Amino acid sequence: MQKRKLLIVDDEWLITDSLSSLEEWSDRNIEVIGTASNGREALAWLDKTEVDLVITDIRMPDMDGLELLRQIHQRSSQIDVIIISGYEEFAYAKTALSYQAKGYILKPIDTDELFATVDQLVPQPQEPVEEMPKTYHETIVERAISYISANLGRPISLKDVADQVHLTSHYFGQIFKSVIGDTFVNHLTRLRMERACELLKNTELKQYEVGYQIGYTDPKYFAKVFLQSYGVTPKEYRQRLCSPAQPIEQKKRR
Repeated sequence: MQKRKLLIVDDEWLITDSLSSLEEWSDRNIEVIGTASNGREALAWLDKTEVDLVITDIRMPDMDGLELLRQIHQRSSQIDVIIISGYEEFAYAKTALSYQAKGYILKPIDTDELFATVDQLVPQPQEPVEEMPKTYHETIVERAISYISANLGRPISLKDVADQVHLTSHYFGQIFKSVIGDTFVNHLTRLRMERACELLKNTELKQYEVGYQIGYTDPKYFAKVFLQSYGVTPKEYRQRLCSPAQPIEQKKRR
């Protein structure tokens, strides 16, 4: 079966890079033939090669996605176009539909939604599997958590982890919260506090040393975060372990 040819158009290179590298394209017999940063570059691709499917952002310099969609609509009815946008505006969606766009997907892109739209255009027989494969977002977050676990002993920022998975901080933060159900900062703090409890319980490390072990260079700040999390100081926590009067549970951060 001949592969369908896909062109991805977005002025954010991280988006085009992330989308073009997805393994799910080959599963659907789709070949990513290239990327473009605006509508004019995309039209240049269409002039020199056959394209079956275009995924394009709306807001781009020089020529935006709606103008690109209009020109594709005038050129050929054989090219399917899916719009992606960071803006949930009815006027955009209405214009896109008037030029027969096949889908309108909001950023941050949910790849399950994207491929559900693609599958409606290019249905492919799928072999049954025992487990559902991980989504793109779940894979990203899994890699991020592995990095966090391996580097819990040093200061880690959202940007540090976003750089590791080759996404912008804002985009990665949204993906992380959508998969985990909590913010990056809250999740990182919870992991650190859980590790602090283990160290206070099972080692003779001093309070400031425990803080260093989990990435806090300021002992006072470590004690403050611990108090906010458990309602007791690290010293009081260790004392209660010797003669526990009541269980100590980590508070849910907001």
